[in-house]
Amino acid sequence: MSRPAWRPPVKIADAVSAALQRLGLESRIRQHDIWRVWSLVVGPQIARHAQPHSIWHGRLIVHVTDSVWLHHLSMMRHRLVVALNEKLTPAEIREMVLRVGEIAAVPLGAAPKDDARTEPLRTIDPARVAEIDEALAPLGDAPFRDALRRLWLRASREPHAASGSPGRPLPR
Repeated sequence: MSRPAWRPPVKIADAVSAALQRLGLESRIRQHDIWRVWSLVVGPQIARHAQPHSIWHGRLIVHVTDSVWLHHLSMMRHRLVVALNEKLTPAEIREMVLRVGEIAAVPLGAAPKDDARTEPLRTIDPARVAEIDEALAPLGDAPFRDALRRLWLRASREPHAASGSPGRPLPR
């Protein structure tokens, strides 16, 4: 039995690239560069309210925080696809689909330093949370109640929120 022929060493990057190409995964890996360039292309304000969720056959699924952002970005959708494809080589995105859904608290990728939010989010007093829960308890629609609770808690954390200040009583 003979030993296999000696082959010269190769760079690990070349070996991984060749393996991905051989397995037909190279284009799928390139598609996921979208998470790296997203906040650079759309900017920090949009990145706080919209983030890529998945890619399927050239269709980018983007989750947004609410219907206002869904409408706003639907008007910009074609320009965003062009801008994203300029950063991705080769162009991988054919279409962008927007959906209201959960997004990460901090956008993926590095956010630019000139972010408009300079004050940190406040913590909410547990008594305030209990007061909010008590005010929402009579609502029978659980999904609506949960969405309203998240919105109310988010507004209470914002440093500039007028309606979320700890000393202000809840409306009855």
